[in-house]
Amino acid sequence: MIGLRLQQSTSQRMSQVMQQAMGLLQMDHADLAGYLITQAATNPCLKVALPSPDPAPRAAPRAWRPALLGSGEEVDRLAAQADGLYAHVTRQIGLLFRTAEDIRIATIFSEALEPSGWLGSTLDEIARQAACSIRKAQEILARLQQMEPAGLFARSLAECLRLQLLDQEALSPPMARLLQALPQLAQGDTEALMATCEVDAETLAALVTRLRRLDPKPGIRFDATPELRRPPDLMATRDSQGKWQVELNAETAAKITVEPLSGAEHRAARAEARWIDRTLSRRNALILRVAAHVLAAQRDFLDHGAAHLRSLSCAGVAKELGLHETTVGRVRNGLLLQTPSGGMPLRAFFARGGTEQGDGSKVPAAALSAMIAELISDEDKTAPLTDSEISERLAERGVAVSRRTVANRRRNAGHPAAAKRRTPQVLA
Repeated sequence: MIGLRLQQSTSQRMSQVMQQAMGLLQMDHADLAGYLITQAATNPCLKVALPSPDPAPRAAPRAWRPALLGSGEEVDRLAAQADGLYAHVTRQIGLLFRTAEDIRIATIFSEALEPSGWLGSTLDEIARQAACSIRKAQEILARLQQMEPAGLFARSLAECLRLQLLDQEALSPPMARLLQALPQLAQGDTEALMATCEVDAETLAALVTRLRRLDPKPGIRFDATPELRRPPDLMATRDSQGKWQVELNAETAAKITVEPLSGAEHRAARAEARWIDRTLSRRNALILRVAAHVLAAQRDFLDHGAAHLRSLSCAGVAKELGLHETTVGRVRNGLLLQTPSGGMPLRAFFARGGTEQGDGSKVPAAALSAMIAELISDEDKTAPLTDSEISERLAERGVAVSRRTVANRRRNAGHPAAAKRRTPQVLA
């Protein structure tokens, strides 16, 4: 038998406007730049400015400056005394060049290298200092620019990005034209950019997103977490009272301006541009609010290292801030944070689960592994700590874990058992 029946039910559907707002929240600065460029291309009331990174400050003369090097072996010996970027460059010079003259000129180039990876002197200045021809200096520079990571020894932002795109085999004609129009990109002249690059709005957005994911200062990555291969979205610093503060990275954050064009034909465009402006402001404020709370909760982690990482979840942060758990999750995913000691994903501050203690608190796995690593590092190598002894030492710190848990964490971290860590005692 066929019949009709009415039934009343309630349901929630996310409106298109709300979906757009949530989408903005989970975008990193590169994705956000592409989205805003797309919107500005069709909205005459919306102007988008994408700032370029400031040139690195002029570096002081390097303490590791060598005398006239005569061989790659001397370069390798010098590398043992250097750190980070400069150790890497020194080793690469020994591999790229063989003659004493080429090594000498390349070393003078390396002395002009800024921490960002850019050259801090002009080609004329370096050629004059090296007492060589401009042609010879150009030849040496071309070989130096073949170093990894791509972008080292660039003389400008455009050249730094071009070297990276060549390395990725992604320097298409439209992208090459975009590199020549970086001032227009910084000013947000979207119509001029589309005309210059000879592309539509969607293609331009894809080009901009890819460009913003490149590293404008490849030298800095030697002081950062290896997985970070793009500029950070957030910057964390201490204030005068020692408290941690967080702000958007001014070199990657897009800035928008609403042009209040008059006339009924621009009414819809004005409304949309103002909505984007308000939504972007709320997004930024919410991101900073969540990040500031997370940094305050993990202050000991920032000050003293991974052994002091606290258990922190999206649900816990959401409850403290009066937000929805998924909102915090969207903020956590994808954003990169730069601290004075290096860069890391924001998600690194969220440590779920862990070993439960008697008071109900939990010690995250990362913190427990760091504690074990510290104990192993400080142990007497002639009488290394057993897993049971490590468990006892941790209990003295107020961290109650079983011998089995210690053994599992130790193995997962790559530390051998005590018997294999023992160093024979040398008798006098």
